[in-house]
Amino acid sequence: MSAPDPRTHGTVGEIAVCVQRQLESLYALEPEQPVTDYLMPPAAVRHLPGGGSRTLVAQAGDEVSVGVVLDDSVGAGLERADPRERLDGSNLGPFSTLTEEVSHFLYVLFRARSDRPVTQLELELQGEVDKYLVALFFRGLYEEGALSARLRQLLFARYDLVAGLSAESSERYHAASRLANRYCGWLESRYLKRRRAEALARETRRFWRLGQREKLETIAALRTA
Repeated sequence: MSAPDPRTHGTVGEIAVCVQRQLESLYALEPEQPVTDYLMPPAAVRHLPGGGSRTLVAQAGDEVSVGVVLDDSVGAGLERADPRERLDGSNLGPFSTLTEEVSHFLYVLFRARSDRPVTQLELELQGEVDKYLVALFFRGLYEEGALSARLRQLLFARYDLVAGLSAESSERYHAASRLANRYCGWLESRYLKRRRAEALARETRRFWRLGQREKLETIAALRTA
């Protein structure tokens, strides 16, 4: 879509590829080209819709083009505190933003190759679930038993939306956050606290492949502890 982001070979690029490979492994996906091949600097896409970190998608006939933009603040936050060494309140925000965009990147490509449409709510919902799971496993928090409700609170209750969003976009983000919180709380009680890693993998892989209607029906039917 545009010139590549010069940060692709630095810390941010390394972290982005690490997150990508973790998601591909979690969901049993065929490895894609590194997301760094699709990163674009914010300055190069100022003329395009939206602002801040976002995943850009364009379609011409049967061809889908994808570009990933990470706001400069995301790179700065991860450069200051590398989540591969420490993941806490100081860098959870930028790490979550990066994870969401990598999630969008993979989900759009997966759906395009399956010739299946994707809605914005579906994309945001899966991104919310993915940032929870990646944060949980990235630094071995699951193995250390440090699950959790605390992480869900930080991700799904104590968040700030980008300034300037429309009322429609804001409500969609809030809805995705509420839905993801419910689903991830159920994953916690049913699989994580019981250390059922294989069953967790089966469930999350199933959920990844559902369409929006099926995802919403799944969450509506949940009984959380």
